[in-house]
Amino acid sequence: MNYNDSYIDVLIQRCLDRTATAEERKVLLRVLKYTDNAQIEGKIVAAFQQKQVKLEPGNTVWAAIEKQIAEETPIRPIRRYNKGLQFVKYAAAVLLFLTIPLYFFRDALPPAVTELKLVREVSDIFKDQTPRVASEEFAEEIQLILSQDRKVNLLDRDSAALTNAEEYIHISRSDNQISYTLQDSGTHLMSSAVVYHTIKVPYGKRFSVRLIDGTLVSLNSGTELRYPINTQQQDMDLYLTGEAYFDVAKSQNRKFNVHVDGDRFKKEHMVQVLGTQFNIRAFPHDRQSVTTLYEGAIQVSGLTALPIRLQPSKQITVDQHYAIAAADLEMNSAWLNNVFYFKNTALDEACQELERWYGIKVTYNRGKETKKILAQISRNKSLKDVLDMLAQTYDIKYEFRGKEVILTD
Repeated sequence: MNYNDSYIDVLIQRCLDRTATAEERKVLLRVLKYTDNAQIEGKIVAAFQQKQVKLEPGNTVWAAIEKQIAEETPIRPIRRYNKGLQFVKYAAAVLLFLTIPLYFFRDALPPAVTELKLVREVSDIFKDQTPRVASEEFAEEIQLILSQDRKVNLLDRDSAALTNAEEYIHISRSDNQISYTLQDSGTHLMSSAVVYHTIKVPYGKRFSVRLIDGTLVSLNSGTELRYPINTQQQDMDLYLTGEAYFDVAKSQNRKFNVHVDGDRFKKEHMVQVLGTQFNIRAFPHDRQSVTTLYEGAIQVSGLTALPIRLQPSKQITVDQHYAIAAADLEMNSAWLNNVFYFKNTALDEACQELERWYGIKVTYNRGKETKKILAQISRNKSLKDVLDMLAQTYDIKYEFRGKEVILTD
């Protein structure tokens, strides 16, 4: 089993603080019982050492805990652990599942830890190691996937090699953008062999793509776009996950289609245009996708029997249903102007914006009611400056824990 180190950190801390949910305690218990990762075990031991918990080992507790988990999911046969490790994992399990005050053994635990050679501080465990990336969203590179699954890091100085990467296609890069043009204006590309590229922009980055037909697509952080590179006159089909602003080149001979993925929250659909400017926001796990029309006209297919037409300054919001309303154009395009625009925005939603822009996990441990904020903040400010402002204005506390920021009311 593979575990995300930063997620394990959060689970351990929440269990020690007694703020973990029942499901989080069960997840961490499974990690404790079945992991072979000495780093995770050492991290737990170090946390216990600081907490000074005193517990008496007992098989009845393990049996009760195993029974509790078995009621929901089958358990693999338990491996035979050495005595010291059994004690450490027993102590952790009781800490996870019991809600009574706990006091650490000052005598029993250190020998057991020493026997396992795990008596190291957390900083020693991870010294000289590069933290693993939690997901592609937190990657350090802007990745371009060419035909035949070839990959290029667009932040690499050597990305100039893109020029001759595809037959008949010239790819140039300037600043924070790549552009596609025909190498020979007289070349006619075969319509039966459409070639696609995919660009992945991680959190904390932004990038733009000028397509072969002259359309300019600005990509927000945390966005993936798959697009054709060798079609000019026929219909163009693009596939978007995340957020992008499209300035579509006008053409009388073809349609421009943007496919938006669906999930358990929102329906899959397609935005069709002839020549216009619009913004699509469709991040994974968001409960809604929002398409905002600035100029021209678009129609949305896949939601009803007939396409739904949208007029300028309107937006369509899609979940399991859809709704059309007047759009706040300034708010929807604020990211293009390097501005956070929060207008009665729930703080947990604002945290997602900060996470995508600064490339760091942001968790909001809210009280009974989530706070809502009203602010326009330059994205050029440091994360700490933004957090300081929020803390002072909305009475929020925050702390950095490695590659994560924890906000609490």
